[in-house]
Amino acid sequence: MPRYLGQAAYGQLDLLARARPIDQVVADPNTPLRTAVLLAEIPAIKLYGRSYGLKIKRNYNSYSWLGRPAAVWFVGAADPVAFKPLKWCFPIVGCFAGLGWFDEDDGVKHKLELEARGFDAIVRPASAYSTGGWFPDPVLSTMLGGGDDAFPELANVILHESVHATVLVPDQPFFNESLASYVADTLTDHWIIDRFGRGSPEELAWTLGQATHLHRTARTLDTYTQLKKLYEGTLPREAKLVQKAKIIDELVADLHLRRRPNNASLTEARVYNGGAAALVDAHRACGDLRSLILAGKTLTRGDFTKTLQDDLTPIGKLLGERCRQLKLKRA
Repeated sequence: MPRYLGQAAYGQLDLLARARPIDQVVADPNTPLRTAVLLAEIPAIKLYGRSYGLKIKRNYNSYSWLGRPAAVWFVGAADPVAFKPLKWCFPIVGCFAGLGWFDEDDGVKHKLELEARGFDAIVRPASAYSTGGWFPDPVLSTMLGGGDDAFPELANVILHESVHATVLVPDQPFFNESLASYVADTLTDHWIIDRFGRGSPEELAWTLGQATHLHRTARTLDTYTQLKKLYEGTLPREAKLVQKAKIIDELVADLHLRRRPNNASLTEARVYNGGAAALVDAHRACGDLRSLILAGKTLTRGDFTKTLQDDLTPIGKLLGERCRQLKLKRA
């Protein structure tokens, strides 16, 4: 996909060219106060992440102002009557269930091309992304918010992307994103209380946001489960499409959604959140997050049964076993 690779290389070089050392940005009298205050917190967030074994040293030492509402526009696609995400594979880095475009028009064009080929497709803005350790990732202007949740959201995205820089199994986005979400959310819960205290505006804003997110995610994943059962059944394709529309209608009504979900967006919800139960069990077996992260670092492609494996139950059990092995070695 030469067009994609060309824009990806140009976009990444542009980010790095815009980057300025954070301490210079904070000290610059022309920097908006809110930006300076948020950026000044980053060394402490990084130190917190490192205390749990996250690899952060090369990342988030610089700041890039982008002058646009998103870092990239993520495009994903899936079969209309199966949760079979379209995958894009590249040498060395492996396979992915979506692509990030640095230009919104390019992302929209790609989505329309996929729809013309018969796929369910999505395009959505993303405030951050990780190069997985290939380049020193800067803090992006799109990562900085303005409300009471600005500090916890900034901490969460830095911790999330730092998990990717620490544990990244090629060809396994369901595992990579679920682990990053689980670890970052758990660490953010603790960081906010350590930093701002219980009952602070920051803690209340984060807790409310998480409660809303968990409800919507649970309802979305329930729809995923219903549709998966439908797709694996024996009804003809047209009948499946009719039933699919009814099930999605219920989700739209329940959550008052402005954008209608499809198999691509539901797959993405599964990518980021579908492994939570398996990771909770692994966390309990490991005893603490640092051990869970260390166990995650031992995983390779060979520990998974297929590319883009969506069932993480066996991986959760394997992580628990790896934790036990690591504890025996340290004993």
